[in-house]
Amino acid sequence: MKRYYKWICLIILSVCVFVAPFLVQQRYTGILTGGQEYQLPVSLQRVDSWVPSDYLTVRFLGCQAPWTGETPPVIDSEMYVVVQPQQTGLLKIVRAQQAKPDQGLYILAKATAYANGLVEFTLPFDRVKVNINKVNPAFYQNYKGLLLATIKLKDGRGVITGVYSKGIPIESAVPETMEQQVEDSRIPISDIGSTQPIVTVTPNSGAGQTSSVTNP
Repeated sequence: MKRYYKWICLIILSVCVFVAPFLVQQRYTGILTGGQEYQLPVSLQRVDSWVPSDYLTVRFLGCQAPWTGETPPVIDSEMYVVVQPQQTGLLKIVRAQQAKPDQGLYILAKATAYANGLVEFTLPFDRVKVNINKVNPAFYQNYKGLLLATIKLKDGRGVITGVYSKGIPIESAVPETMEQQVEDSRIPISDIGSTQPIVTVTPNSGAGQTSSVTNP
């Protein structure tokens, strides 16, 4: 039996290697087809690699929330971030907690730091597929202007469906002047989409269609 043990392990490992991508793709497709679309402010980075890639790394801005648990969160553990959609489609971060919410919209996240009642976190979906040859490099080289990612959420999990600058897909957009970027960078994260006039992607619209929205 022992001589077959390594072959059994190899077979099990091979099955896992082949099945795992299928399950990930199945979950991805399920979120795309059944998820609701929202927006969050982001910045972009391109990770250097010897393998050509059409993916950009997405960093969500303002990833901190009041912690409502009785005990501090465990760093690097999974938690739930409760969010509230605004009229523009942008998500407002409300709070973070250890238990799954009974109702409302939430995102699964990982706690990264905790101090003074606030928990910082990262979201597990952090890449967007683009035509890298059409994206102006300025957008992923310390760009300070306002960029919005469209995301779809389902059961706390999400995928990024696109990134926009003033409502224009990142592949077609032109970077703002440095003066405008600096002006945009001064807008508090909490005010984006609530007290500041912005141009957002109209939900479920075609690429590049925009609407100017100012919340009361």
